[in-house]
Amino acid sequence: MTELVDRFHRSLDELVQRGARQGRQQGRRQGQKMVLRRQIVRRFGEETAGQVSDVIERLRGPEGIDRVTDALLECGTEEEFIERVRTA
Repeated sequence: MTELVDRFHRSLDELVQRGARQGRQQGRRQGQKMVLRRQIVRRFGEETAGQVSDVIERLRGPEGIDRVTDALLECGTEEEFIERVRTA
């Protein structure tokens, strides 16, 4: 019985730790998206940020955030940026 209780506590601890890790990752991504949106506003304006906000919100991993960041740095015009972000 003691072994069963110990195993239950270990499993519960693992679940809590996994949830905490996932929460931190999700929070980190949300923070990155906020910074990215702010940079888009500074470079191309509020209207452009609004036009790509749905795409940014759907980004799930660091690769997507990296692609939008690269586009922000590499595109010369708002139109080019919007097109690249929407097709990426």
